[in-house]
Amino acid sequence: MLGGDKPRLFAAGRMLVIGMVLVLFRWTEASAHEGPPFPILMDQPAAGQVVSVWADPDIGEAQFYIIVESRSGGTPRDELSVVMWAEPVSGRLDRVTYHAEQQTLRNHIQFEAKPYFDQRDMWTVGFRITSSEGHADELTTEIESTPPGFGAWDLVIYLFPFLLMGGMWVLAMTRRTPMRTPKRDQRGLV
Repeated sequence: MLGGDKPRLFAAGRMLVIGMVLVLFRWTEASAHEGPPFPILMDQPAAGQVVSVWADPDIGEAQFYIIVESRSGGTPRDELSVVMWAEPVSGRLDRVTYHAEQQTLRNHIQFEAKPYFDQRDMWTVGFRITSSEGHADELTTEIESTPPGFGAWDLVIYLFPFLLMGGMWVLAMTRRTPMRTPKRDQRGLV
């Protein structure tokens, strides 16, 4: 009776092995990504443009994306420069300035800045947007730097419940007994 389950068990085992191989091949890429950036400033007017800032404020090298659009929603015609600065709210360190690198995208211009946060703390961050005519505006906000996670262990931690459920399913399939139908006599009665 267990003989009918061997092909299913073999297929389930094969799928598990294929999944593990894919995870191992993608391990380095998956461990490099800690989490998506999140918005800290949205649609703020600055230097005649509309500015949004997304952040991934991990301890160590953080990433900030400054997205600049024209007021009509397209690519700005002006040449812009963006400078970011960061300092702890407590004042324990001096303000440090970072030049943001421009990345031209489809309908907007994006700048990327990579400040360094030395520890978990509240930080005041500022973004100075300057147009080619010299018109400049500054946007500021506070943000908390966050731990970068466990690195490669994040994948194992988040994958564990899925592997557990898959293992329980394979175990249930191997132990499953076929349903028995009651035998009928010649008259068709049970």
